[in-house]
Parts: sequence; structure tokens; C-alpha cells
Amino acid sequence: MIIRIAYFSGTGCTRFVAETFRHEIEARKHMVQMVEIGKTNHISEDNYDLLIVCFVVHAFNAPKPVIDWIKNLKKKNIIPTAVFSISGGGEVTPNLACRVSIKRKLVKKSYSVFYEKMIVMPSNWIIPTKQIIIDKLFEILPYKISYYVDDIINGRKSTKSSGIGNRFLSMIGKLEHYGAILFGKQIKINELCNGCGVCVKNCPVGNIELKKNKPTFLNKCTLCLQCIYGCSKRALTPGVVKFVVLKDGFNFQKLLANKKWPVKFDIRSETTGYQWLGVQRYLLNTSEMLEPAYKKNV
Repeated sequence: MIIRIAYFSGTGCTRFVAETFRHEIEARKHMVQMVEIGKTNHISEDNYDLLIVCFVVHAFNAPKPVIDWIKNLKKKNIIPTAVFSISGGGEVTPNLACRVSIKRKLVKKSYSVFYEKMIVMPSNWIIPTKQIIIDKLFEILPYKISYYVDDIINGRKSTKSSGIGNRFLSMIGKLEHYGAILFGKQIKINELCNGCGVCVKNCPVGNIELKKNKPTFLNKCTLCLQCIYGCSKRALTPGVVKFVVLKDGFNFQKLLANKKWPVKFDIRSETTGYQWLGVQRYLLNTSEMLEPAYKKNV
């Protein structure tokens, strides 16, 4: 089987999820095609048997680059499709309708969405995730993805419906696409900037250019925050909605390097409050876990 994994990632969480999918699928002797949405406007028309779409949740929806990518897809023979949203809060209101719009757009392009799930990764937005929770999320991710891959390859169905209230929140959240452009235009550059160009290189949608050795922001910002978090000099700061940026920053590779496995703690006591309810449910749901195939092959 040839499986295409299309993903959009800002600060690295969704890329890591997509790579974990690739690792697990290849361990089961299937071929994988990786497509990073946003890096190129070209859409390969190579044949494949199944599509997996992964995206980080932005304002209760998929980011605009994912929506645009699907719009540019050509209609094909019906392709079985699985959709995975990634968030720091999990499967709770207001995120419950985050995949609705994407599923509809895929169906219009003759993609048959038969499977959908939410994957929880560390939060890079407003409220940071505790390190002990981060470690647990990293520890169980291969087991979760092994379970999902087993379902997908065997054609098992898992779709969800969301209430009208969540769909309304999702519709309102689409205004963020316009707010993100404003956010990008308002990013401040301080005297610490040395014109290294790391922000240009790391922007997932090519929204930054260097002019006179200083970054200039265009009209394609998706509010992923990678430019701000990825600047080692801390030369970039938000000009508006400053509260969304984590005070201590967000470096995915450092979080991954700090992992301490196995992790044992009282999940319920460490995830109190509604903002962590989705994370709690995700961690406690051990029924959706399966020994990774690559471990069996060692």
C-alpha cells in the first residue's frame, strides 16, 4: 500500500506526529509519501492508496494553508482518507468541530474521510504544558499512533459529529485567518536582531523576507509563532495579543531532548481544571494504544 501523509506544522509538534506516522507505517512494510503543506504550492499527482492529513488546530479550525492545499487538490478516484488534528487542549469544546470544514472540503474532492482523531501535543499557546505531562505525551505517542495505523490499514471507521454550538465556534474562529495577517504585520523587531535569516528559513508559509538585513513580514502569516519562538536572540516580539506567547518560549527539540521515560504520576491530579480535561481524557484512554510495529521488528 502507498500512503501519503500531508501535514502542516509551525513549531514542530505536527511534524513530529507525521514522522511518527511514517515510522510506524514503514515498519509495517508500506510505502510512505511525505508532503509538507505550505512549503510549496506544487501538488504531486503521484498515485497513492490512502491519504492521512495532519494539522495543528488554529482557532478551532485547520490553518489556512491546509484549507488552501485541499482547495487545490484535483478530483481523483475515491481515496480513503484519515484526518488528524493536533492540539494542546485535546478533544473538548471549543475544538470539537475543528475537522468539520476540512472533511467537507475533502469529500467535495472525492476523498472518503472514514477516520478522524485528535492527538494531544505540548501547548505553545497562552498556557504552557507541564514538563511531566509533556514527557507522558511523548512516551505514549508511538502507542497511540500504532493503534490508529492499525485501524486505518484495516479499514476500520471512526468518525465523529459535533453539535451546532461547536460548529458555530468553528465558524467564528475562521476570522483568525484575517487576524493572523494583522498579527504578522505587527511583529516588532528589536535591536538584538542580527539579520541571521533563521526566521525566514523557518517560516512554514514563506511570509518573511530579509530587506536591509532585517525581516519584513508579508500578508501570509498563520500565527504559528515559529518566528518568535525560533529566534535565539529573542529579537522578535508580538505587537498585539501578546498574551498568547508563552513567557519562557517554546522549543520543541529541547522539550523532546528533556524527555524522561517511563513517566509515572497521578494523571487526574496533574490535569485539574477544564482547560486540561481533554488532555486528561487523552492520557487516561489507554484502550487506544497498541505496541508499535517497529518495536516488534527489533
